[in-house]
Amino acid sequence: MLRLIIHILSNAVGIWASARLVPGIYFDGDWTWLILAGAVLGAINFFVKPVVKIISLPLIWITLGLFTIVINVLMLILVSHIVSALVIETWTAAFWAVVVISIVNFFVSSVINEND
Repeated sequence: MLRLIIHILSNAVGIWASARLVPGIYFDGDWTWLILAGAVLGAINFFVKPVVKIISLPLIWITLGLFTIVINVLMLILVSHIVSALVIETWTAAFWAVVVISIVNFFVSSVINEND
């Protein structure tokens, strides 16, 4: 349960950081909307992303895994359609937001794995 909460908070911090750092990403809400966006991103990554990865497996193989970046961008755009406080203007902005969120999640997961 604690890992789930940390993962949601990590997604929320990543979304907040990308809204601060990436032009074209806007977050217009308070911290509860941010937690909701982190939870929605986690749920989409848990339920929808594996199905999309299985369907697009040939493209992932052909591109040597680079198509997973496109899948991550699509998942973030889906979050922006569900959570009205998150606005993504362009695909480029979504790409850089995915990079920022991935970096935040990497650092949080490395700190958690060190403490285990």
